[in-house]
Amino acid sequence: MFTLFALTLVCLVGVAAISVVAALVLTLIGLPLAILFGLLPWLLRLAGIVLLVKGLLDRPFQVENLLPAVGAFAAGWLIGWLF
Repeated sequence: MFTLFALTLVCLVGVAAISVVAALVLTLIGLPLAILFGLLPWLLRLAGIVLLVKGLLDRPFQVENLLPAVGAFAAGWLIGWLF
């Protein structure tokens, strides 16, 4: 049988090990997400420029061709403002 002292040591070591593993997993998941959310507004603005040029070259006088570019610019602005 474990004594109360031994059980306390096992629990402390278990909590420490779980904390280290959880911190490592969160770092491995959180760091790429932070980089992605940092670059996402710029990538959306670049996609908006490409979609705007494509819409202007296809049929410049139809608003429906420019809506994807407006959506990409709006999404880039919104994500940039939020994060």
